[in-house]
Amino acid sequence: MFTEITNIAVMSSPEEYKNNLLKFDLQSFLKDYAGSTSLNLKKEFPDNYKLLAAQLALYPKAVSKLPKFTSNYCYLTTKSYEQSSSEALAEYKASIFAGDTLVDLTGGLGIDDIAFSKKYNKVISIDSDAELNSLAEVNFAKLGIGNIERITSKAEEFIRNDISADLVYLDADRRSDESGKRSVTLHNASPDILKILDRLYEISPQVLLKLSPLVDLTYLRKSIKNIKEIRIISLANEVKEILVLLNRDHDSETQIAAVDISKDGSIKEYFSGISTSPASLVNGKQNYFFEPSASLIKSGLAGEYAANNGLSYIFDGSLYFTSAVEPKELMGRWFKIIGMMPFSGSAFNKYLSETKISQANISCRNFPLKPEEIKKNYKLIDGGAEYFFFTADNKKNKLFFHCRRE
Repeated sequence: MFTEITNIAVMSSPEEYKNNLLKFDLQSFLKDYAGSTSLNLKKEFPDNYKLLAAQLALYPKAVSKLPKFTSNYCYLTTKSYEQSSSEALAEYKASIFAGDTLVDLTGGLGIDDIAFSKKYNKVISIDSDAELNSLAEVNFAKLGIGNIERITSKAEEFIRNDISADLVYLDADRRSDESGKRSVTLHNASPDILKILDRLYEISPQVLLKLSPLVDLTYLRKSIKNIKEIRIISLANEVKEILVLLNRDHDSETQIAAVDISKDGSIKEYFSGISTSPASLVNGKQNYFFEPSASLIKSGLAGEYAANNGLSYIFDGSLYFTSAVEPKELMGRWFKIIGMMPFSGSAFNKYLSETKISQANISCRNFPLKPEEIKKNYKLIDGGAEYFFFTADNKKNKLFFHCRRE
């Protein structure tokens, strides 16, 4: 039998609400009520069916994104879950910084706060949603964390207080307008970073921003000063977030870093400035094909990285590279080149006929056709052991590479 929990609005105090949430057997609920509809839940849990329905909907996908959080049967809300970092990304952020006090002006679900709490003596976490803050406090208790102070306030109001910190952290709401559309600019985020930055520098010499993976780096440099470092972070080769470290005294060049976090948690990093020589053009027989990681491409460091690892451009400015010798431990995917040729429809059809290939993994870059169009036009099934890469050089000469993993 489940412990009865009631809505915070009808509780005598928020503390009683939090105590009831702590007592509630969420693990058994998720098992016994899997597949239940909101209507069924409303009959049995009239005051809390929305919260409980959210757990049933979110837990199946949250297990991989938040394994420690869900294994302790912490509570989620839809919006806070969608906007939260994964645990892998939160742990990476926390590995970079340490100190006495961190102020998080956009607490949300608290995944970043949980990671930072291991590196700072005190984390002050701000969010304007009182009920979410109660859930966060319940979750911190479930996890045995006692050094996070959660405060209900708007960020703009909280920073008027007399406070100081070693680091201020912001993951601004990028769906701040009435349309609910996700913004990728600093100007449309809430809180408005550009309007409060001077005050933040009075609180701490360092400000860390978590930004959309779609934000344009050129726009970023034009919009904000004192950028000490930009880290482009990908998880399983998908860019998930951009970290921007601001320092009020920084007036020199910004360091750029590409960071790859694999599914198993291993981390590879590449920082700008390691090599100043551009990658060379292809010269002689090339046996291996290299596709840089998404973080290298987004950061603009793919060419520098290629040069530093002895790789060659397919053509000037290309984001595909080749090598005469087998690459080792690179940030990206490398393949053995099976065949390569100028692309035309008739030549490609002939190649497929001769090799008897009907299934392949297809990637295109700077090419007039998309992978789905190529599969449809040439009756190819997706997947298998063959990898086809299509590109075009600066003179629009189309190229095709047939590769395999080793």
